Amino acid sequence: MGMDVWACSITVALGVIYVCLGSGRIIITRLSANEDKKYDYLPITVNVCAEAVKLLVCGALSYRYLQQEGRKLHSIYQQTSWQEMLKVMKWSVPGLLYFMDNLIGFFVISFFDPALVVLLNNFVIISTSILFRVVLKRKLSSIQWASLVVLFLAIVSLSNQAHSTNMHFQHTHIHHAINISSLPSNPKCSSQKIVIDTTLKDIDEPEILERGRRAVGNTAFILNRGHMLVLLQCFISSSANIYNEKIFKEDHGMDESIYIQNSKLYLFGVFFNALTLLVDKRFRRHIFQCGLFDGYNSYTTLLIFVTALQGLTISLILKFRDNMFHVMSQQLVTVAVITLSVFFIGFTPSLDFFLQAPTVLIAIFIYNKSKELSSSEEVDSGDNNGTLLASEEELEQLTMRLSVISDEETV
Repeated sequence: MGMDVWACSITVALGVIYVCLGSGRIIITRLSANEDKKYDYLPITVNVCAEAVKLLVCGALSYRYLQQEGRKLHSIYQQTSWQEMLKVMKWSVPGLLYFMDNLIGFFVISFFDPALVVLLNNFVIISTSILFRVVLKRKLSSIQWASLVVLFLAIVSLSNQAHSTNMHFQHTHIHHAINISSLPSNPKCSSQKIVIDTTLKDIDEPEILERGRRAVGNTAFILNRGHMLVLLQCFISSSANIYNEKIFKEDHGMDESIYIQNSKLYLFGVFFNALTLLVDKRFRRHIFQCGLFDGYNSYTTLLIFVTALQGLTISLILKFRDNMFHVMSQQLVTVAVITLSVFFIGFTPSLDFFLQAPTVLIAIFIYNKSKELSSSEEVDSGDNNGTLLASEEELEQLTMRLSVISDEETV
């Protein structure tokens, strides 16, 4: 009984910590931007620093753990066979996926308000369900598929509302979703603005959007880069979490220290983020001339540590709980971010928002409730099968007794 209470307390604590960090990270990311909703710093430097913080924390804890075990830290990476080397290299896959996920997150927030970002990110339930079905061969009931369709339609409707309420922002900042940096705060770096995609710099995109509206109607849904980034981020996030949970628990993974496992993961995280800064000559020139922390403010510094703590919390959830617990905790983040956005960001929900946002939450409730019903039906089916078998045995015994009595009467 005591162990059950302790396990339940740990689960609740993980959920509460994740909700606080997840909602705080989205709000702080928006607050770290300037008045034009652009970043005065290189977002990728935040990810590099966050990965470095996580690596230092897990490295220190791993060192302490190995000292207690009588081993040395370099023994983690000193492998003697290709098979052992591949076991270390498999952590590069989630490292790369998390690198992409964290970087895309900055650009998604530049398109939509934080309250809409968390609602659109509920598409991760759909992407996770699809990956569960395709990769892990887990079946979904018809009710679950129907709730996913409703969820998808509600998300599309919300994103269309985001387009209508942020039309001016999309017209004036259409290129920002592909900008890795914004205007540096250092005057010496004023000419160092880095733009990744310059293929559309001579195109008047507001005119293109206006032509599209005239072609399909003023009330039609207009797909922009923000929607593409949301879809991409959800599938990358789902893939990273599913694969990470798999390698956390496979091949006696539950017996290995989580500090050692995270050290391997975050080593690749630092590698991929730092490699991006070094390979791109524009990033490299900006770092050498302006410094790694150019454009930072108090919110940016806080964002580094919040991102690091959130990553550590997710690893604990995937190690000791599962990916679906992480996905369901994200729904509480949705409620928290919407509430915080009203008070701190100045987000003013429209009537459409009030009508459409509950549809997302109701679809999620139906999806989860149908899972519980499916589980209870399986239990009931098992009980009924056991009762049926017991009834058949009793009937057979009764038939044998009647046969014996009939034989005695015949004699």
